[in-house]
Amino acid sequence: MAFFPFMIQMDDKNCLIAGGGRVALRKVKMMLSFGAVVTVISPTFCEEFLALEGKESKLKIIKRTIQISDLIDRDVVIMATNDPNVNTEFATVCKEQKILVNVVDVKEDCNFYFPAVIRQEDVVISVSTGGNSPLLASHIKKEINDAIRKDYGQIAKEMGKERQKVLMQKEEERREIFEKMMDRKLGSKVIRIGTRGSALARKQTDMVIESLKSTFPDYQWEVVVLTTKGDKRRDVPITSFGGKAVFVEEIEQALADGTIDMAVHSAKDMPNPCKEGLTIAGTLPRACIQDVLVTKKGRSFATEETFVAGTGSLRRKWQLEKLFPNVVCKDLRGNVGTRIEKLRQGQYDAVILAAAGLERQGLLQEPDLEYRYFTIDEMLPAAGQAIIAIETKEQTKAYTMAQAVSDKKAFTQLMIERAVLEKLGAGCHEPIGVLADMGSEDTLDLRLMTVINEQLIYRQMEGKKTEWEDMINKICKA
Repeated sequence: MAFFPFMIQMDDKNCLIAGGGRVALRKVKMMLSFGAVVTVISPTFCEEFLALEGKESKLKIIKRTIQISDLIDRDVVIMATNDPNVNTEFATVCKEQKILVNVVDVKEDCNFYFPAVIRQEDVVISVSTGGNSPLLASHIKKEINDAIRKDYGQIAKEMGKERQKVLMQKEEERREIFEKMMDRKLGSKVIRIGTRGSALARKQTDMVIESLKSTFPDYQWEVVVLTTKGDKRRDVPITSFGGKAVFVEEIEQALADGTIDMAVHSAKDMPNPCKEGLTIAGTLPRACIQDVLVTKKGRSFATEETFVAGTGSLRRKWQLEKLFPNVVCKDLRGNVGTRIEKLRQGQYDAVILAAAGLERQGLLQEPDLEYRYFTIDEMLPAAGQAIIAIETKEQTKAYTMAQAVSDKKAFTQLMIERAVLEKLGAGCHEPIGVLADMGSEDTLDLRLMTVINEQLIYRQMEGKKTEWEDMINKICKA
């Protein structure tokens, strides 16, 4: 039969513990932590026990065998000797005298059990299995402790200070006052993170959550998968119905209306600027910025050879045609895995993918494929390529959290590269490559690729990082 979980005031209760081993020591420490006056009787004691003597004002150690007279005026007795007969004998006497007694590891001799305890100051959570399995109770305790926030004790103390004031109010008003007070103290400990449902998007979201967990261990993270317009319409080029922004619109709307608290994006797919009231609050460290030509094993292309390459990016198309004048670029849609499968099926001779996406999904070791990394001189990346961006409403808790885990260098690079696009008035359709490379704390190597009058143009400028705005003005006017 299950025991009723009374919460008993132990302060100055008279507790007797028989036994001088480590099991008894654990019981002593627990009783002392709740304010009991503890007497321990045993002919021998372990070293850790003796170390407590003289340090705890409410602890008395007696070196002898326990006697029946020792039970007089005791509120609680714990039997933890190495003699089961002695333990049972004294437990029987305790029950006759209506004394609370616990015999370690002997369920039948107990009239109370020690639960597994989670304590945060005055907030106490106990778990009992009715003496059937202390190990299971310990496991349940761990699960609960891992799941709950760690400031309940402090919140309880703060609410306790205000309780007397509230009790002076009219009875019908008290509950509402207490509820508002609790809501204010607790706040929300669940952060909802919006993402697309692709394997890469989910992987990048997991990376963001892992980063946040290390800094905010008391929070819980709920992933909200959203289907965007770009995910729904896979049969036509994205340039025909809105460009890259079609992968973001629904997610930004969910942020704006409060359905989610933060969103995770591939930074290169984000509109510029963000939806009103939203902002990029942080970034993870930048991964490899290069583009990769993926082909079947043993397949290579001479400069003059004709072959079909899959890409939906005008930026990639223009630069690839400069490298391979006879290439035929064919539009390519789908997630990374889908694009690779289309290559395997022979729909393309090659596909161009971002190295970062391949690396994050562990797709660079496929035995039937080969990978050629383009240098940035051969193919300049898109603005924000290889950067995972965290978008939030401005000046919210989620905004502060994203800022706390943000990589300073990647964030600065992204802001500069997006500023170039903004200066050029560029949307999602234009073939533009931008890279803000910071070789040191002070220097900035700014590169731009664009198309003017059907001509591919490359520009490069070096200067001080503090002068990035002037550099943008010059490189965009050159």
